[in-house]
Amino acid sequence: MLNIVNIINFVRGVEPREGRNIDLEQPVREQIRIMRENGLRGTFLLQYDALISPDFQAIMKQCEDICEIGLWLEIVEPLVRAVGEEWHGRYSWDWYCDVGFLIGYTPDVRLKLIDESMERFKEIYGRYPQSVGAWHIDAVSMRYLSEKYGVSACCICRDQVGTDGYTMQGGYYNQAYYPSVNNMFCPARTEQAQINMPVFRMLGSDPVYEYDRQLFGYGIKHCATLEAGQLGRDPQWCDWFFDNVFCGNGLCFQYTQAGQENSFGWKIMGEGIEYQFPKIAELERQGKVKVMTLGESGQWYKRTYRTTPPAAIAVDSAWRDEERKSVWYYSRFYRMNLLFDKGIARIRDMYVFDEKYEEHYLRARCETHACEFRNLPVMDGAIYSNPNRQIIAGIYMTADGEPIHWDSMKYEEASSDTAVVTLSGELGYARITLGESEIALKTDIRGFALCPVYDRERVYGTAEFGDKQFANHNNRKTNLSFITRAQADKGEIGFCFDGYDYKLRVSEGHIDKDLRISSENNTIRICF
Repeated sequence: MLNIVNIINFVRGVEPREGRNIDLEQPVREQIRIMRENGLRGTFLLQYDALISPDFQAIMKQCEDICEIGLWLEIVEPLVRAVGEEWHGRYSWDWYCDVGFLIGYTPDVRLKLIDESMERFKEIYGRYPQSVGAWHIDAVSMRYLSEKYGVSACCICRDQVGTDGYTMQGGYYNQAYYPSVNNMFCPARTEQAQINMPVFRMLGSDPVYEYDRQLFGYGIKHCATLEAGQLGRDPQWCDWFFDNVFCGNGLCFQYTQAGQENSFGWKIMGEGIEYQFPKIAELERQGKVKVMTLGESGQWYKRTYRTTPPAAIAVDSAWRDEERKSVWYYSRFYRMNLLFDKGIARIRDMYVFDEKYEEHYLRARCETHACEFRNLPVMDGAIYSNPNRQIIAGIYMTADGEPIHWDSMKYEEASSDTAVVTLSGELGYARITLGESEIALKTDIRGFALCPVYDRERVYGTAEFGDKQFANHNNRKTNLSFITRAQADKGEIGFCFDGYDYKLRVSEGHIDKDLRISSENNTIRICF
């Protein structure tokens, strides 16, 4: 299996936030220095204000032998003015979604902003960039970047709820996918509906803790990600992360992104970069990983896969807690997370991918400071839990209505697209086969059922909890959509989310009015 590491550092030309007197050039120079010292190659993505800066141009032209240079497509005042539009930001760079991102502009203006960025890049570097990134880029812009400019790869933010005003929940948890022409956050099911530019997920999220850390904390102060300014500054966690992500599991390939944006400042990120980059170099010398630029990763992906392949992350023990295990599986049709927590197993997360479901910004601009990119939820343990009411959301495995206590959980990969999780305990076993378009569960336990647990108000959006639970100092607001219907009918559960209807089909098993799925002939089969 190919294990890919992208070192992606993105570069802003200004840091206007109060109290941040940061040398923006120092992190870039230091990152280049450490890469050279360790024989590493990487990618620098330049925001427009950094792209046109003579100082940053001089730095970049000294490292083109080891660095791929691309664009960080967030929007700044000089770019907007260059295309003849009016700037509405608080500062020359403003992270609010309605001014600082492509979605803050109508689709026709987005294309003008991309054209200006691309032409200025070509004017400076003599070619168009092969890689682009931003915390989020809409489907209209992604399609244009792919079809007009032949961009090889794009990178976007990890899954998160509300952080900095960006909700991106329910997507490919790691690795990469071909996005739908209707929703950049949704992998296309068919070649006809896909944008032929793979999207890689940034920041290296802990597969156990980061998903719902905002609710439950787990005693972790920083974001549980590989960011050098977050938990990625901790050598012990970094060792655990690399050992587990690159342990040989993953189905198609395994991936993570290292690096940090310069606006964190070298004082915050330096210790983490100084540890991570030599560690990555040593892993490459040992043949355990392949360090590639973002553009090279995209080119390899397109040569290797015609459609989005199934992918997985399986962690046999959490950092500092051997009694927690986590399996993420995702394909063109759905994603699922199974969490084993001190003997209790629950499906913590399940989303349906439907290439026809349109993102909010496909046809119109974002008019709010916060934004939301989602897919179609069946269960969301981060949003549907309520710690104040001691409700830990998930789809629990029960026998005669009581949670089953398991002694062990084992993960295996049966083929390039199929993973198998086997749970064993005193009552018997449950064998869960995760296939590309279905989940099949076999058991010998009498009275076995999948039982959903959730806070009803948080599912149906009647409680205003999002801002308090998920927003942070950079943006006190969140945008969240909710389910308005979930109802069983003739072997299906029909949902309506964000005004969109979709179904979960249970081809084997019985669904009751409370949406509990009981085994039928010792089997439950769910189709997407």
